[in-house]
Amino acid sequence: MKTVRNFICAVMIFAAMGLPTESKAQVSLDSYFTIDWQFNIPLNNNFSNGASGWGMNFEGGYYITPDLAVGGFLNFHTNNEYFSRRTIKLNETLSMNSDQQHQMFTLPFGALVKYRFQEADFQPYASMKLGACYAQFSNYYYIFMSDQNSWGFYMSPEIGFNYYPWPNGVGFHMALFYSFATNKCDLMSYDQSILNCIGFRVGLAF
Repeated sequence: MKTVRNFICAVMIFAAMGLPTESKAQVSLDSYFTIDWQFNIPLNNNFSNGASGWGMNFEGGYYITPDLAVGGFLNFHTNNEYFSRRTIKLNETLSMNSDQQHQMFTLPFGALVKYRFQEADFQPYASMKLGACYAQFSNYYYIFMSDQNSWGFYMSPEIGFNYYPWPNGVGFHMALFYSFATNKCDLMSYDQSILNCIGFRVGLAF
């Protein structure tokens, strides 16, 4: 966990140090890039329903008109949930009584369309992300671990804003999002067919 926090801080510091110092609201009026810390809450997830702040989001795009941009995104997130001691069915003839730690790692990526409502220091926007999602489901129990990987379709509408308070190109980004993925998991009788999450992102805008 400490390593992840250090990585997040290092990425943001490195990005800020590499910015140019032209006197304008953002690095380029035709393109944008954001780096975010991400928090999400799974909805009706049978495998791991714990809210988590162990995620990051990266996205960038190009404005084909003054207000409409197309681009790409990639983010990752890990959700954990602890289950107290209970009987686990390992197969048709074998069971075990143990507590469990469930971990769900997701890595969606793909294309996006973004519309900003004004071209100024404060830029509210709405966007839609479409792509693929890789997911890994892991169950830790006693001294054992079982896992399962899957791929699915990913869709995520988002609303938010970029705010550029200084003329050196550094800005702030904040967003609210909903995500839907079709990844399936039937690991150890935990039936999960759809991943739904809501959450928010806070980061830097360039």
